[in-house]
Amino acid sequence: MICIPVIENNVVLMVEKANAADSDLVELRLDYLDSFENLGAIKNILKPKIATCMPKWEGGNFPGTEDERIEILLDVIDYCDMVTVELNTRKEFLDDVIEKAKDRGVKVIVAYHNFKLTPEKDEILEILRKEKESGADVAKVAFLGKNHLDVLNVLYCLADNDLDIPIIAVSMGELGKITRVMALVFGSYLTYACAEKGKESAPGQLTVEDVKKILKILG
Repeated sequence: MICIPVIENNVVLMVEKANAADSDLVELRLDYLDSFENLGAIKNILKPKIATCMPKWEGGNFPGTEDERIEILLDVIDYCDMVTVELNTRKEFLDDVIEKAKDRGVKVIVAYHNFKLTPEKDEILEILRKEKESGADVAKVAFLGKNHLDVLNVLYCLADNDLDIPIIAVSMGELGKITRVMALVFGSYLTYACAEKGKESAPGQLTVEDVKKILKILG
């Protein structure tokens, strides 16, 4: 599946862009919103949607407190199909999000991002295991690829793991661009692609048009 992150500063425009997205599903980057007063409007998005409110300490854009961020996630669960919460979220907050999501039948992506480096294979696998143990329906990791071995390690963990739950794995940056397509070939639950150049939510993200072209060539 291809997921387009929607980055806008108001909910009305977010709904409009999400409905126009040429993808299987959309990720609503709530951390870029200027106001959270009209979140209920996202129920008007017709595509399957992932709610994400990434904190600055994880590389996101949310400027408020953790209490405020978690309150937003808890509120938006009622309007989404999936919700992303970071592995390093304080445990009681993490548990609150997972508990409510599961109660509402909403899938939980537990995520870990590192915009500085890629750890060794064993450490990547350990992070994925911790995400599963926390209650994830889908485990996600994203690392900055600084060399070719970094990129290969991410793909290796997709191809050879014992998690028994879906995984999203990506290598960010120029070298990691190949994983934006190859991750799907190696079994990633989805890949993130931007609607157009300049709308990337992470380094090395390809446009949805380019991802589809390459997948078509690969057959």
